[in-house]
Amino acid sequence: MPTPSLILVPARFKTGKLYTPLATTSGGVVLGASGDFNVTRATTATRVNASGLIEIVASGIPRLDYPLGGGCPALLVEPSGTNLALHSRDLSNVIWLKTSITAAKNAVGADGTVSGATTLTATAASGTVLQSLVNVSQSRIFSAYIRRVAGTGAIQLTTNGGTNWTTVTITSGYTQVACDAQTVLNGSVGVRMAVSGDVIEVDFTQGEVGPVATSTIPTTTTSATRNADVINLSGAVSGCIGQTEGTIYAELDISKLLGATARTIFAIETGTSRVQLFFTGLSANTIRALVRETNVTKYDARTTITTTGIIKLAIAYKSLDTAFYVNGVQITNVLTNLSFGSINFSDALLGSADNNFLNDRIRAVALYTTRLTDAQLQALTT
Repeated sequence: MPTPSLILVPARFKTGKLYTPLATTSGGVVLGASGDFNVTRATTATRVNASGLIEIVASGIPRLDYPLGGGCPALLVEPSGTNLALHSRDLSNVIWLKTSITAAKNAVGADGTVSGATTLTATAASGTVLQSLVNVSQSRIFSAYIRRVAGTGAIQLTTNGGTNWTTVTITSGYTQVACDAQTVLNGSVGVRMAVSGDVIEVDFTQGEVGPVATSTIPTTTTSATRNADVINLSGAVSGCIGQTEGTIYAELDISKLLGATARTIFAIETGTSRVQLFFTGLSANTIRALVRETNVTKYDARTTITTTGIIKLAIAYKSLDTAFYVNGVQITNVLTNLSFGSINFSDALLGSADNNFLNDRIRAVALYTTRLTDAQLQALTT
């Protein structure tokens, strides 16, 4: 297998930078610091740390997010988000209307804080705790970190005041759960407990715009916003991007499927030309490899995924000889043939392009300045 010209396995960073362990030009020149990715996010944000606890990281710090229950970290890249639910960790506050439920802020939180979360006890069947939100009509979702203390009854969440309820699966450990997204004008978010006497602990509630729950955004008396993660590099890196042929590799840990929402994984580009791996908005849960030259599509291949977890994919591009592999399988439904000359690619975009954010976790990416063989592509993505 040839050596990549650029490889990134997210591990080392500082404010505003994500270090690449290898970035060289096709001529063997080591790029050094000019091959490191720039990171921009002008607010704090949260991640799950190695101990499985929610942790706040400073602005401009890339987020190495660990899966709940253990495992290897990956780079979390999300769009901007706003939590509209106030007192997100204190459901005993009067802004949360309780019916047949008692609430006490006395539970250890999902961040390990003593009395950081709320204990909810159902005093009758179908007890609820709700908060009214004011927001224009658009798709919204409600989520929370919940764990069971006692009982076995159904726990349900709503984002539209109980017109629809989603039954969620909880365990004895904190898990972020969410209701189904609904298009809502104003409305109320909250929890319903089916069985009297059941006890749960709830933390980091979140009412936000969008199709899926994102990382937690704590609130107290006012709503709070997390800015988008923008991660890219440009300029000197053009020497390590294949200009007439090359290969892009990406390895993801997909925690959620987003239907027909467009999400960028990794792209190289200059001006109006681009080679891109992304989730397309054309149809539900479709991964797409795309090559465009001066805004004209030259190559387009797609495949649908139906499960979450580790996904490995690569596009090898070359005039009249381009291929797309996902998890060791070649995707052959090419819509147009690729024929182009040197494009002078100069920028690499990680997890976002055209304001389409991955909204999930990246384990590794790599560039090659040559078109890897089909056998190498199969081995790389298996």
